[in-house]
Amino acid sequence: MPETKLSIIIVAYNSHNHLERCVTSLYEKIKLADLWEIILVNNDPERDVHELAVDFSRVKIVDHRKNVGFGSGVNLGAQAASGEILFFLNPDTEVLTENVAEVVEELEGNQDIGIIGGRIIDSAGQSQPWSAGRGISFYDLVRNNLGVSRSKFIWSSSRKSECDWVAGTALFMAKELFHELGGFDERFFMYFEDMDLCRRTKLNGRKILFFPDFKVSHDSGASYVDKKLQKRHYYDSMEKYFQKHCSRGSFLAVKTSRKLLKGRV
Repeated sequence: MPETKLSIIIVAYNSHNHLERCVTSLYEKIKLADLWEIILVNNDPERDVHELAVDFSRVKIVDHRKNVGFGSGVNLGAQAASGEILFFLNPDTEVLTENVAEVVEELEGNQDIGIIGGRIIDSAGQSQPWSAGRGISFYDLVRNNLGVSRSKFIWSSSRKSECDWVAGTALFMAKELFHELGGFDERFFMYFEDMDLCRRTKLNGRKILFFPDFKVSHDSGASYVDKKLQKRHYYDSMEKYFQKHCSRGSFLAVKTSRKLLKGRV
């Protein structure tokens, strides 16, 4: 029996309304013969993924039933994966193109590449902002708030581009390298865990590639009902990222800015 080439890892929490469309799109668009599987990690204590009206013939279920965050959920899925390549995919997405084999070939054919991210399409049909880009600093945060991001030319590009990070929304990586790096840092409950993984991949000597011809649509933030909690998770993770990877001055600037905005973030 041929070995599994690709393991698609989806972490489900408060996302049952989207999961059926997501999984259906995989059956329609993934063209790798019988060489792929879906690892569905259920982080939702309230919902049973077995109730989904989908084809379970390629699905392995990790029925965790505890919301431990995105990175921790992916780490659980990676432990159950048989594929040589891991594809992390948000549950509130749909794969739009049939060229996943090209992404796999790019990753396998160039040992210098550690991570590949696809183009993320938002609800307006445009490239989703902050889906790929340059390394972030406090200076970049200021620029971003002024609408002059250094990263826009990457996420809006139609060409393959080397960059510093891609979004975990649709991210490909060799399983061997993922485990070598220790997987996602589980201290990031949600947000910035993808930037952190990309940063560690680059420190390992590998490149990050934005691959715009592979496309997925994304209903951003669909798993969050409580928007205040979503904002808190975002800024908690931002502080962790700056503390881990940036200068002490940058970390203190982020922390101070958040205090000045207390009540809003």
